[in-house]
Amino acid sequence: MKRQNKLTSQQQAEEQQLAASQQHTQPAAAREFNSVEEMLRHDALHTPVPPGIAARLQRSIGPAAASPAWWRRFFGGPKT
Repeated sequence: MKRQNKLTSQQQAEEQQLAASQQHTQPAAAREFNSVEEMLRHDALHTPVPPGIAARLQRSIGPAAASPAWWRRFFGGPKT
C-alpha cells in the first residue's frame, strides 16, 4: 500500500523554506589546517574588522607608537 502524503499548501511552503534555509547554512567545504597559527591567519584574512573597532584601535596605538619604550624611559637608555 502506498503511503499518501496529505499536506496543506502552508505546510508544503514551510517545508520548502526549511529545506532552503538548511542548504544555505551548510558550509561549502571542510578545510584542514596544519597548525593553529595557520587557522588564525586564514580567519584574519577572511574576517573584516568593523570600522568602529578599527578606528578605536588606531586611536589607542597612535600615541604609544611615537613614545619611547618603557624600559628606555625607566633606565634612561639612548634616545632614538
